[in-house]
Amino acid sequence: MIKLKDILKESSGFYSTDPGPKRWFKPYGDKYTEYEKATNKSLKEFRPPGKISGEPADVEGLTPEQIEADMKAITGYNNSASKRGNLGEWRVKFYAKRELPMGDWNKAIKHITDVYGAYIDKDWTRNDYEANYEPEEPPEWVPSIYFEEA
Repeated sequence: MIKLKDILKESSGFYSTDPGPKRWFKPYGDKYTEYEKATNKSLKEFRPPGKISGEPADVEGLTPEQIEADMKAITGYNNSASKRGNLGEWRVKFYAKRELPMGDWNKAIKHITDVYGAYIDKDWTRNDYEANYEPEEPPEWVPSIYFEEA
């Protein structure tokens, strides 16, 4: 744990010298600091946007309404699409009280990769349903697809 006396020892005077890049901020929820992201290109999670192999489709005008309409047409389930952050990360949550049929799930994944030219985040994308122990609370997990624009 960093203590105030250690921070004061680093600099000869209070705020007289820049503590350097090791103190770059770490946004809430991020695993790495901005300095680590900027200097270590071999991070497992780090992938600059637009670095996907293959030619992506034009997704400049991608909107949540368009994604929701496409997923509803493919699967028949109501869903919610939202942009996560500013690097073109998206999440599609399906409002189903069970797992989606594998045929519909595979069609949705194929549509996202082929038509949108997006990269699927395999760590977070799951076709699972986990109910909450409290009946009045929302479920713990619903079928969700996480992807990034190319």
